[in-house]
Amino acid sequence: MKYKKHIVPILITAVTLFVDLYSKHLAVMHLSNFKKIDFFNGFIRFDLTYNRGGVFGILQGYKNLFLVVSLIVLGLMVAYYLYESAMPDLFRYSMALIIGGAAGNIIDRLIPGRVGVVDFISVGIDNVFRWYTFNIADAAIVMGAVMLGILIYREEKNKGKEAA
Repeated sequence: MKYKKHIVPILITAVTLFVDLYSKHLAVMHLSNFKKIDFFNGFIRFDLTYNRGGVFGILQGYKNLFLVVSLIVLGLMVAYYLYESAMPDLFRYSMALIIGGAAGNIIDRLIPGRVGVVDFISVGIDNVFRWYTFNIADAAIVMGAVMLGILIYREEKNKGKEAA
């Protein structure tokens, strides 16, 4: 079957999207009543925030701009995935995580009445360093990007060995 190699990436995309949207739903439903919920002495914190901008909260208030940019990037990612048909499994799995995460944040921007993307996971130590609040989609995108980086590194390393 020609399309068999796409089954796992489709499942990864679907699970990523479902877990992201469901976790955001739970965050909105349950964290609205609390200021924050701490785990491990506050190292991990659930704290509901809305990102009205882009990555790391840049350009707050430009929700529609980031929606358009995200849709274009998602389309390019899907096209690239389909174009690179001979890539290894690591490529397909990383792209699936990125596509699932991007789709989750796009859907979040499209929910009527929602002021921004729901972020609720915060990691760090207060008064020392706390990372930007994020969500499952953001984590999936980062994991996919790291996997792509590993793939590119391995490919370049193999090219160097072949040239030598």
